[in-house]
Amino acid sequence: MESWETLTEKKEKTECGKIKEVWGKLFNTWYRGFFNADTRYLFKESKKTKPLIIQFGDFVRSFGHPWGNGDTCSFCFRNSRFSYKNIFTSEHSKLLGASAGERGVPNSFWNLNPEQSLRICDFCNFVLLNHHLALTRLSDGSEIFINAPSFQVMWYLNKFAREVLGPASSEEMRSKRNILAMSVIEYATKIQATLGVWTGMNIEVVSKRGGEIEFFSLPYEVIQLLADRRIASLLSQIGEFSVLNLVLAQDFSRLLELGYRLLRIGLKTVVEWGKSERDFVNQTLRLEKNKQHPARVADQLFQLSALIEEKRQRRETYERSCIF
Repeated sequence: MESWETLTEKKEKTECGKIKEVWGKLFNTWYRGFFNADTRYLFKESKKTKPLIIQFGDFVRSFGHPWGNGDTCSFCFRNSRFSYKNIFTSEHSKLLGASAGERGVPNSFWNLNPEQSLRICDFCNFVLLNHHLALTRLSDGSEIFINAPSFQVMWYLNKFAREVLGPASSEEMRSKRNILAMSVIEYATKIQATLGVWTGMNIEVVSKRGGEIEFFSLPYEVIQLLADRRIASLLSQIGEFSVLNLVLAQDFSRLLELGYRLLRIGLKTVVEWGKSERDFVNQTLRLEKNKQHPARVADQLFQLSALIEEKRQRRETYERSCIF
């Protein structure tokens, strides 16, 4: 049903209709050939095979029995179960897989020899058949996935990426670093655990546009700051991309300058603001709640600067102690 929501025009109303609509999309476009895409046989058997939905059920049940006969999966490196489509081909990934079947180009991947080709177990098969659900589409037509060393962290970061993309304008969300940063902030503020050891490892955005793949990651020092609950909470409360971008650029002195200027403006009433002051507030702050209370934003910026400085000093002290 999630694939139906994501991939189709959502014309069907009944459950059977929805399954038919998305089945053809999945196995004629995304994973062409992995299952028969002919929906006439989705719920009824053909002359040679069981109904496709029964075949799919058998396939899903197969990886409920993880241990196999000694074969090792090239993807998860486990001794896994192999019962269906277990040589990696274009049926698993049209971008990366080899040609499948005798009518293709069988020598494109070592003649599809099981001893030389990539072996893929039933469970990893199923993971690849759902990779379209992991991609978040952006307004520029590209698709992104946030990669991390932990499946749990990946799941939450990508979930939050979809959430923060909703209220943000396309102009604000063009930057991959903003998407990654906001996702880390949401993770740190909403999940009852910290990123912990994962903050010291690589967290990156994988961006796919057409046949081009790009990678973008944030510096270790920035991830450390964003993963701090107090810092993340303040950035979330402020909610301004202009402030977030200063943190991402590690331009911390500008945070204080911005705070002092907003405080001076905020000490006056709105009617006392001059044109330059009004323009500065409108250009710097996008949220109406912040435009009405620049002094409050200034106070939050001072708190943010203090927390960042405290965090940096602790890290420097720790690094010096490690040296000696």
